[in-house]
Amino acid sequence: MASRLVCLCNFVDEKEILSALKKGANSTTSIQQITGAGTSCGRCLPVIDEIVNAYLKEKPKDQQTTLNLG
Repeated sequence: MASRLVCLCNFVDEKEILSALKKGANSTTSIQQITGAGTSCGRCLPVIDEIVNAYLKEKPKDQQTTLNLG
């Protein structure tokens, strides 16, 4: 299945952005730093924002662990 090209200037596709998010990126700025997407003309920034927000909304929350003091 082909991945949607998000940043035409730097040839960054949605799969690469999702990969960065899975590795810990948590904002559009961090996606820019890791992939280079959105660092040229900036036209794709709203799309990157949407991808980041959707991912963070759907991302499973880390389960809280309790401290065993006994």
